Amino acid sequence: MNELSITPVILCGGAGSRLWPMSRDEKPKQFHALFNERSLLTNTAARIPVGNYNGLTIAPPIVLGSAQLEQMFHGAIKEFETQPSEVLLEPSVRDTAAAIAAVTAFVSARDPEQLVVVLPSDARIDNHEVFLDTIAKAARTAAKTDAIMTLGISPSRPETQYGYIQQGEPFEEGFRVEKFREKPDYETAQKYLADGNFLWNAGMFLFRAGRMVEEFEKLQPEIWDKAKRAVELALTDGSFIFLDNDSFNAAPKLSMDYAIMEKADNIGVVPASFDWDDLGSWTQLYDAAHKDEAGNALYGDVINIDAKNNYVRADDALVAIAGVEGLTVIAEDNKVLVARTDMAHLVKDVTTVFKADYAYTRKRHWPKKEIQQWLFEKALPLWAEKGIDYEHGGVHEALTFDGEPAPHPHKRLRVIARQIYCFSHASLIGWKGDSDKILRHCLDTLIETGWHPEGGFIHLYNPDGSVLDDSRDTYDQCFVLLGLSWLYRAKAWPEAREWADKTLAYMDEHLADTVNGGYLEDSKGSTPRRANPHMHFLEAMLGWYEATGDKQFLDRAQTMVQLFEKHFFDRITGSVIERFNNDWSLMARGKADNSVEPGHSYEWAWLLMRYNTHRSTPRLEAKARAIYASSRAFAYHEKTGAVADYMQPDGTNLSDNARCWPQTEALKAAIVFEKNGLSVAANHRKKMLDVLFTRYLNGPIDGGWYDAINTEGKVTAPDMPSSTFYHVFCALAEHIEG
Repeated sequence: MNELSITPVILCGGAGSRLWPMSRDEKPKQFHALFNERSLLTNTAARIPVGNYNGLTIAPPIVLGSAQLEQMFHGAIKEFETQPSEVLLEPSVRDTAAAIAAVTAFVSARDPEQLVVVLPSDARIDNHEVFLDTIAKAARTAAKTDAIMTLGISPSRPETQYGYIQQGEPFEEGFRVEKFREKPDYETAQKYLADGNFLWNAGMFLFRAGRMVEEFEKLQPEIWDKAKRAVELALTDGSFIFLDNDSFNAAPKLSMDYAIMEKADNIGVVPASFDWDDLGSWTQLYDAAHKDEAGNALYGDVINIDAKNNYVRADDALVAIAGVEGLTVIAEDNKVLVARTDMAHLVKDVTTVFKADYAYTRKRHWPKKEIQQWLFEKALPLWAEKGIDYEHGGVHEALTFDGEPAPHPHKRLRVIARQIYCFSHASLIGWKGDSDKILRHCLDTLIETGWHPEGGFIHLYNPDGSVLDDSRDTYDQCFVLLGLSWLYRAKAWPEAREWADKTLAYMDEHLADTVNGGYLEDSKGSTPRRANPHMHFLEAMLGWYEATGDKQFLDRAQTMVQLFEKHFFDRITGSVIERFNNDWSLMARGKADNSVEPGHSYEWAWLLMRYNTHRSTPRLEAKARAIYASSRAFAYHEKTGAVADYMQPDGTNLSDNARCWPQTEALKAAIVFEKNGLSVAANHRKKMLDVLFTRYLNGPIDGGWYDAINTEGKVTAPDMPSSTFYHVFCALAEHIEG
């Protein structure tokens, strides 16, 4: 037989859930050195070297893994003796069927006759020569019969953590596969071991690319369609290929065994005669480790006093063991595991709890440069081009998921003011777009059509720019003041200050409550009265004080802080009371919605801390910390890590919905408390960045967002509200600048 050309594909997915805390989502076990000085990934590449061997012509490998680990791959492949031909990166984990479908599509597009061997990167195989001989047997059998081949491991124990392959009749240089068996219980595993015709399923497959295409088209057409499309639309950066996000994420999530191997015909297996260990548990690592005379396997800085038969790894920590036996102790990344080595299988349950309650705080790092690029190169250009309504004035109320104006029955004036804030602040931090044009258009709309003849800014426009509701809402006036403060700060346009003075004069004369304090809801005297407009008045006054240094604005801000302390702060629950009677008394039970909004609590906390830097106030920081702590403790959906829209003051009855803006306010609060030395705030900041960029800002088009999700992470918003840009921009600017 002529030389057989074969392309190795190294799968580098999975997180090694039984090796927590060393193996984690952000650094799976494949990137760790567990039995020599090289990582498991590097060892995998080394055992199938490029060149000719026993009738095989081995091509440079293809590595397949998660896009979130891109930087780790850049470092890891530098250790390869031969660089991989490509590194295919998945935007999300869709299990092994979609992954193998994608690499099959990639290889078959070049040569459908090419043989492919798929190799997991998380095992230990010491005898490379025997390993290559086994690969050669499988390759020759596949070339003669067009079978899909697997490599099976002869079991050495009744293992319950592996699937099994039942051998059938002899087949060329191997055997037919009679059946694939799921992970068994211990009694069944004992029967398999005694039978002698069962092999461990090590997840190694060998096939002709064109044959696997046929199987996917026949058995899993949806997976094939999505994976093939992800390859066709992939972006290439050198040897790194980024599979298309939308296509790949739409692929059904199935294992290769379930999707193809258990259903396809003409499947063979070659029993492996090499030693194999997937190093999947601390027990296995202890068994394989070099031990001292007392049976201890110790790595890192470990003090051992009269202890024996222990496995200890200490990374950036000093671990002391004294008088103990049979323990596994792992200290890494500020986490510590202590378990009986013979019960190490329970670590998988620890991982499950960790991921549910803690893991989201450390999924990945979001560099400030990367976030600034998202703002400058995606978000600002999108909303500058598509979000501004040059035909009818002001801005569009929302954009569709295609980036076009969404149909809405009205346009809110406050959204114009919010965009004035965004593009003013953007120009201050270095955005080079035409902010002058946008800001002049928005300011002209406010002045020419938004100002009521009797004073104050109106509430709503019709889509054609005519006035729909001319009531003067305090909330709207506050956002006009905020936008103008940033416009004055960025451009020093004198009319910004002039119109701010006119707005304040109108509020003082027509909306101020001179008896009870604060401002009325609107020119109609609507009820209930809310804390929320006063929070934004505080924000606007801080904006003007920071823009001008004029003490009158800080004095006005102080009156809002005093209202917060007197009426809005609930000392018992550590929450912000949202709604009141006209005299600021609490509304009767049953007559009001008593829910609180965690996003407002975070927003208040951020503003109170910001105010406190200008005018230190006794006990104010403690109150800000209280409302921050209350929301951080109770306000999150378990599965998504997102802040809910509403909850009761005691943390019960979380709303099913979680809009984008509460996440941004949580981020802002975390940033300000991290600056002020609160230890938990740093991880909270990382968590909120991760939630934002994996749940919301990965939205339908570049620079857009999904504005709301439910408890399962499903998108519930029909479009992209323009008003959300104020929240997103402010939070990310705080992160960039702080």
